[in-house]
Amino acid sequence: MKNGGDRALPANPPPANLAAEMAILGAILLNNGHYQEAAGRIEAVDFSLDSHRRVFARMGELITEGARVDIVTLAEQLQRHKELSGIGGVAWLAGLTEGLPRRLSIEDYVRIVKDKSLLRQAIAESDRVGVLAGDQSGCAEEILADAESAFRRIAGKAITSGLTSVAEYVAGHYPSIDRMFEQSARLSGISSGFWDLDNLTAGFQPKELTILGARPSIGKTAVAGNIAVHVAMSGKTVAFFSLEMPSKALIDRMCCARGQVDLQAHRHGRLSEIQKEHYLHALAEIIEVPLYIDDQPGQTATSIEAKAARLQASTGLDLVVVDYLGLMAAERKGMENREQVVAAISRAMKGLAKRLNVPVILLSQLNRELYKRVDKRPILSDLRESGAIEQDADVVLFLHREEYYDRKDASLTGKGELIIAKARNGPLGTVHLHYDARTCRFSSEARD
Repeated sequence: MKNGGDRALPANPPPANLAAEMAILGAILLNNGHYQEAAGRIEAVDFSLDSHRRVFARMGELITEGARVDIVTLAEQLQRHKELSGIGGVAWLAGLTEGLPRRLSIEDYVRIVKDKSLLRQAIAESDRVGVLAGDQSGCAEEILADAESAFRRIAGKAITSGLTSVAEYVAGHYPSIDRMFEQSARLSGISSGFWDLDNLTAGFQPKELTILGARPSIGKTAVAGNIAVHVAMSGKTVAFFSLEMPSKALIDRMCCARGQVDLQAHRHGRLSEIQKEHYLHALAEIIEVPLYIDDQPGQTATSIEAKAARLQASTGLDLVVVDYLGLMAAERKGMENREQVVAAISRAMKGLAKRLNVPVILLSQLNRELYKRVDKRPILSDLRESGAIEQDADVVLFLHREEYYDRKDASLTGKGELIIAKARNGPLGTVHLHYDARTCRFSSEARD
């Protein structure tokens, strides 16, 4: 005989408030202006009942067509889609307005419906994660990172204040006039350490995705490392995801560039006493700054976002660098179309920048087409699977060194270019850099 503990308890019904849902639909029938008020904050999927979702969607279609929404037009629209009998007929539609005052505010009803919708989504996500964990289809870290990212997306759907007047926004977000012009005289974003680049871009901006592209061995990791160290030295927190190079090799590069130490001599243990001092001094400096490195290979955009979000919550976060796109894994196993994978990754990295409100620098390799041209300077179509990357990126930078292609011309030695091929909010142009191959260090030609 089973005891009470063996009996399955009845499952709680999913969170919903049918009265609030019906009040919104009824209010729209009474005053079509309420549709825009509701649609700015909720969607058809936020209603718990299929009949409510269908009615709200058909109302939206009528509004979009410029038609009036009343019982007659709505019933006709539902009938056209063979949905009228399924929702309860004209009598049910007429009942939506019963008991409602002619003048009412639906703001509270909308908030309730959205709240219940988010709770249902949270339950569904918990169930999904439970299934993944139960069948052990992936490692714990991947599943937890996926869950963390999914719950952040759900939280991001919560109702915000919506449209804000310019006056309100300026009052809450702008500094004093004096401070504003003082800042604009410097930078509005995060300095790259390359002065001519900063002059054109005003620095790396929060919520923006910057693509840094180059062919292999041109120096894109060196540029990214130079930028990361410069930003961290200014006291800002940097998360550097190195999917190709192990942490030790990356830190060695950073220290050699910072201390202007011969990298090959360091690797082979042939540093002079003075160079040892320079290396150790650079290492001591880098140890003290908020620079965080993760060298786990094959990471997904979801796992990177989860780790970056945890760092942001614990210490703050100002910049994310990912080296590089081609080594990132697909979110779902079995995705064979690389173009689709790249598009998903590109979209996810742009989403990461927006959700965490930080600049993201994503390194990318270029295809081989440029080898066929006389002028080897990269162009946007040289980005591998360039369509999605080009669309999602706010800024596209190409690193070019002519000496890589023409090693016989001594006049090209040490000359590099950062080509701004796309800038959503700024000018295009070319920044000239000096490259010290011995130390893997790029610097601004004009001032260094």
